[in-house]
Amino acid sequence: MLDTALLAKVVLVGTLIAAAVMLLAARWAPSAWQCVCWSWAVGVGVLAASGASDQWPRWPPLEDRARFLTLLVPLILVVETLVASLPSRGAAWLVRLGLAAVVAPVLLHNTVYLTNQNGRNSAEWSPLQASVVLSGLAAVLAIIWAMLARLQTRTPTPAVFWVLMLDAWAAAVTVMLSGYYYAGILGLGLAAALAGASLAWYITQPQSPTDGSLGMSVIGIFAVVLIGRFFGSLSNGLAACLLLAPLLAWTVELPWTRALASRSRGMWRLACVAVPLIVVVIIAQRKFSAASKSGSRTFEPNPISELIEK
Repeated sequence: MLDTALLAKVVLVGTLIAAAVMLLAARWAPSAWQCVCWSWAVGVGVLAASGASDQWPRWPPLEDRARFLTLLVPLILVVETLVASLPSRGAAWLVRLGLAAVVAPVLLHNTVYLTNQNGRNSAEWSPLQASVVLSGLAAVLAIIWAMLARLQTRTPTPAVFWVLMLDAWAAAVTVMLSGYYYAGILGLGLAAALAGASLAWYITQPQSPTDGSLGMSVIGIFAVVLIGRFFGSLSNGLAACLLLAPLLAWTVELPWTRALASRSRGMWRLACVAVPLIVVVIIAQRKFSAASKSGSRTFEPNPISELIEK
């Protein structure tokens, strides 16, 4: 059964904690660190929402969700804070590229994809295949991150974050419907944290930063989709749509749309992202319904990753 009380608690905690962190950081953080407020608000909101569903960071991080919460979230916050102090944008992006390169290896560490199990030569990927897949995933993450960061320089501060919030909601629901309930809850907490931070921005103007660090948001969505793909039953096509959908926000920068009024452009931006995400969720729902009728899938918690890593 779908635990609506748990889902509501995750959403409420993630939203309120992220909003509180955003309000405090926007008021008290030094001006040089203002842009990091977004990543800290979202990151702390994700951790709090995960705790509300009893998914705390723990050591050693033996499975994918624990590695995300225990290793990746703190690493993202440290890197984004460090980047804010670097004088050169080139140096900042070199550090971010290094971060993008470790996300997939951390999530897939000691799994059947990369590691021989029970002393046998059983890894699903050869060293060459692993290098190609991991490099490709890092490149996809870096391109999406860079393009959204570029878009952020051309739009109002919260615009990209509202787009990412829609993507996070869709990723959460789709991953749940793809057989990994608790990973979907992680995505739900991420979406709630994005909503809380974005709402708090309107309260803190003009103290809020004129731009915001996207690392926690972009990597968070990327991680949830990867977990759904490699540890759930999320298909390659749906995973690709979830990752690439935010880039459709660039359509408002096309010559024939730039003449639109500011409010119309904002609505167009959200619509261009929301429509394909709705289609993704509908497809996932139909697959889930078909599997439920055959008795092969329910909404019971299904920690598939733990089974893969044993």
